[in-house]
Amino acid sequence: MNRPLVCVSIEGFSVKECIKAAGLATLAGADILEIRFDFLYLSKVYQKPPEGSEDTNASRYELIPREVSEVDVSNTISRLKEAIEKPVIFTCRSTAEGGKFPGTEEERLKILTKAIESNVSWVDLEINIESKERKKLMKLAGDSNTKIVSSHHDIDKTPDAENIISLIEDNGDTGDLIKLCFKTNDHHDGIEIVNACWTLRNSKQQMSLMGLGPSGDWTRLHAPLLNQAMVYATLESDFHLGKKGLINVRDLTDAWDMLEY
Repeated sequence: MNRPLVCVSIEGFSVKECIKAAGLATLAGADILEIRFDFLYLSKVYQKPPEGSEDTNASRYELIPREVSEVDVSNTISRLKEAIEKPVIFTCRSTAEGGKFPGTEEERLKILTKAIESNVSWVDLEINIESKERKKLMKLAGDSNTKIVSSHHDIDKTPDAENIISLIEDNGDTGDLIKLCFKTNDHHDGIEIVNACWTLRNSKQQMSLMGLGPSGDWTRLHAPLLNQAMVYATLESDFHLGKKGLINVRDLTDAWDMLEY
């Protein structure tokens, strides 16, 4: 069976952090990288431990939203493109779908427009972007030969398998690959996502389905069997990644080797 593309999501707070993480992800075996551009609108503000506290951890910090105007979008994209060799999915996620972008939707769409005009390899466009604006972005992407990840994120719950399948079938013409990500609150939610994937395993639609939370990593681990086109992984190596539904990129490919996928 064919293995899916492995995409490592990069959540750096500066261009330097993104470039460093991109290099590590490439060494770890990533096929493609997702640059979470919305994270560049956060600043680390380091906190001093309370006076008299025994906690001397120098890495304590708070993430503070930056003004949108502080990020030179064109220059930042140019620097990232110059330093990163792998294909990139450009993502600027709205807070409504779990992202960090602090500005307005109008400002976010302008950033996505600039990314497409710079000829990025891929761009992530949420399915729920206002129809007229989304059609403009899709046309621009077609003119720029930029592929589209058509995404939907439910940060509260997981629908049943039938509704997940409907989301795929109803949005087949919205992008080159459909990405659905749901909040999994228990193992039952994970089973619903797996059942949807199993039903759709022979579909010609390119897709990537997953959860965030307990059992959210099941479709990542068994993606080759479920005929997923792409799997999102992380450089994080936290012992509790499984509870978050995430998986480390090296652990992912090791698991596929062990399962003989």
